[in-house]
Parts: sequence; C-alpha cells; structure tokens
Amino acid sequence: MSVFHQSNGKTITGHASLRSALRDTQTYSSDLQGDSDVRDYRQLPLEVDPPLHHLYRSALAPYFVKPAIEKHVEKFRKNSEILLKRYFSAEPKEVVSELALPLVMHNLGVIYNRPQDVEEWISWGPDVWTAESEKRDGAVLHRYLDSVYEEALRHETKDIYSEIAHLEIAGKRVTPLEFRGIVGVLLAGGRDTVVKLLSGIMWHFARTDELLQIRSGKIAINTAIQEFLRFLTPLPLMNRTTTPETGMKELPADRYVGMSFISGNFDETVFEDPLSLNLSRARNPHLSFGFGPHTCLGNHIAEIEARVFMETLRDSELNWKIHTEKVAFHLAPFERVPDQFKSLQVVLK
Repeated sequence: MSVFHQSNGKTITGHASLRSALRDTQTYSSDLQGDSDVRDYRQLPLEVDPPLHHLYRSALAPYFVKPAIEKHVEKFRKNSEILLKRYFSAEPKEVVSELALPLVMHNLGVIYNRPQDVEEWISWGPDVWTAESEKRDGAVLHRYLDSVYEEALRHETKDIYSEIAHLEIAGKRVTPLEFRGIVGVLLAGGRDTVVKLLSGIMWHFARTDELLQIRSGKIAINTAIQEFLRFLTPLPLMNRTTTPETGMKELPADRYVGMSFISGNFDETVFEDPLSLNLSRARNPHLSFGFGPHTCLGNHIAEIEARVFMETLRDSELNWKIHTEKVAFHLAPFERVPDQFKSLQVVLK
C-alpha cells in the first residue's frame, strides 16, 4: 500500500544523521496520523511513541521473530516454484502483477493462516488504497478489516486475526480501532515493499549474468539480498513529527520532518560507489528497515521471502531477458535507482 506523506519543510539526510534522528523519538516523534486522506486511525505500533510503542511491539513480536517465519520456508519454496512455472508458461506477462504480487500474497496467506483471503488480497492490486478507482479511498480495506474482526471475535478460524482480536495490551483487550491499526500494518508492511524487492531482483537478473554467479557460488545469496534491499530501498522516506499529535487541538503546519532512508543508503561516506548495485558488497549497514525503536517488525519476512525466492531461481534452469520495461527512476542524485516498476515483462532466453 502506498503511503501518503504530508508535505514536510525539512528532510534529514545522510547515514549518521538518520541513525541519530531515528533513535531520538522525543525530538522526532512517530505520534502522527498518516494516510489522513484514507484513514482516521493509527497504524500500530508504527504511529505511536515509546513506551506505548514497546507494549504493542512486544505483543506482536512473537509472530515475526526469525524462527516463526523460518518454519514456513518449505511452503514459501513451493509457492515460488508454482508461480515461476506459471509465469513463464505462457505469453509475456507483467512481473509485478503476475509474479511478485501473487507470490507475496500467497506467502502472507501462509504466515497469517489465511489462504482463503489470498485471491482477494491479489484483487486489490499493488495498492489497496486505489483498489476500486484511481482515487485513493479506504473503503475496500476497511470493509475487509471489519469483516475479519467480526469473524475473529467468534473464533471461527485459528489464524493471526483471531489471536490479535483477543490480545491484551496493558491489561486491556485490543479495541476495534486498535485491531484496524494492527492488521492494517500486517497487510501493508509486507506488501508493496516486498513486491518491489522481488520485482527488482527479476529486473536485475534480466539485465546481467549475475544469476550465473549466484549458481556458481561466487555471490552469496544472503549478501546479495542485503544489497538489493539497499539499492532498491523499497520505502525511500517516512515522516516524523516534531510535535506529537495526540491530544493536541492546534498543530503547527511545519511539524513534519522527512526521514530519507534512500539518502542514508547511498551515503558515500559509508558505501563505496553506492550507485552501483554490487551483489558482493561485504559491509552493508543499510537503512531499508529503518533504525532504532521503530526498526521494521517484518524485516525477517522480507529477508526470508527473498532468500527462498532467490534459492528457487538459483536451483531452476531459468534464464530470462527483458521483453518490455517502463521504469520510473528517482530524481537526481538517485536517477539510476528504480522508484517504481510501472511495466516489466521478461521472457526466457
């Protein structure tokens, strides 16, 4: 799901400055209302500060720790094999909509034990806020959230929704609004960002012979994944606020400060030749998962999905090339970095 950013008068750039700011939750607060054009509730734990942030995060962390995600690896692998075979079995198709998006949704269906919802999630397209029209609107997502919340209260299925609906935070069961905020993040956080990551992997291997080096062992998969995360920076920027919004009747218009993750990922003082996608880059302290207390809760999902996907590519006999592409790149100085894969079709060599 794309993120609507309020205009900000200041943007923090550079690796060291970002790490410092992302740790400083008092100066740069996450207590803000994002996507205010389509929702009136906070995404949790994303849009609250410590100590409340820690309470939500601690309650949700067990679902996303590495061992919890690793147990799904074989199902991820099966999904990758099936969808790759389907993608290359017919006429050229879009990588984003016909491979990356379905794969990410099928994997989320495994993690959340909601296979019955996968086709609906896919039908929303790359961005649920524009699922019904080009105009941003929250109706599709909110109908879904209200429906699964009522189902979860009845304990009709054993899945993550049922567990979240009965979670207790600070001794109180989560409210319907808190449920919306938590599940909204679960559906958004691992959606378009991972779709972009997997699409970028397909794009790069179509333009180079580096998949052969993965197969020969010259390039390690885990090292390559970190470089893909750095170079693609799936979420380039997030806002913080210098004035926490909770309980405030009047708020300064200039309160928003942008955290430019992409600038940190291309900081020449940290990364040698940062505009080159170097899959053998050894030292890679990228900021694609953020930093500090709000470090992405789903980082293991992204890394493990990408690892299994690349292992499947490695073990296949597939080699492909670009058929058609329409890539929107970032503005200078990141003009070589893809922002959006508007159209990407690949075919077997």
